[in-house]
Amino acid sequence: MPKPRLSVLHSHDDIPVDSAATKLTDWIPGASTEGLVEILKEIAAEFGLLHISYVSLDPHKSPDWAMLSSVVTYSKEWQRRYFLKKYFHIDPVIAKGRHALLPFDWDDLTLEDPNAAEMFEDAIAHGVGRYGLSIPVKSRPNGRSVVSYTCDSSREAWERFKGANMVRLQQLSALIDTAARAAAATSKLPPPEVRLSPSEEQCLIWAARGKTHQEIADISSFGPARVRSHLDTARHKLSCVNVTHAVAVAIARGIIPAAALRDSP
Repeated sequence: MPKPRLSVLHSHDDIPVDSAATKLTDWIPGASTEGLVEILKEIAAEFGLLHISYVSLDPHKSPDWAMLSSVVTYSKEWQRRYFLKKYFHIDPVIAKGRHALLPFDWDDLTLEDPNAAEMFEDAIAHGVGRYGLSIPVKSRPNGRSVVSYTCDSSREAWERFKGANMVRLQQLSALIDTAARAAAATSKLPPPEVRLSPSEEQCLIWAARGKTHQEIADISSFGPARVRSHLDTARHKLSCVNVTHAVAVAIARGIIPAAALRDSP
């Protein structure tokens, strides 16, 4: 069994989200699941993470469909073991991901089922990572997925990483969801042409940079109510359920540049 490598997590200033966004958006036109796995491996390495995983939790699909449509960087050995032991049915990450609205740390999960606790021990032994963070993504009215990030750094480094980069990881998770759905679709992202007004585009770019309505209003000449209206209009034009999803779709379609995810100047 390969020895897990020690994660060296990147700091707030170093985390290359714009590079990750560019990799994903450049890849989408020729989308394939195999290609996405390689992209996620590159992103994980750039961030100093062990693994990144994506699981679709469509309530109308079977567990087998969810497992087959997942995109993960875990070893083939762990993927086979997870399937054969039917861990999907007892995995607390999956259970919480079906209903959670906010990101959650794996250490905060309740492990009342001893089988679930054993599953986590088995996962660590197979190089999944000692620490994990899962981010639910609600990308359409009945669509839900969960994107998870793992590492083997120290607890202190892991907490610093999460605290400094949570917004960036949420943005990245929405973009991964968009890319994974593109890979699964037979007609890769079949978008009708969408045109945002300059004001809608400006507000969405600043939202991509993590700014609040009030902060966008302070930067632009708009009031907070007008900012909210522009973002709502952009979201509806892009058929998205929230602004984070709208940012991901807009970047994937080239409506706003991937560089929008960089820190504000």
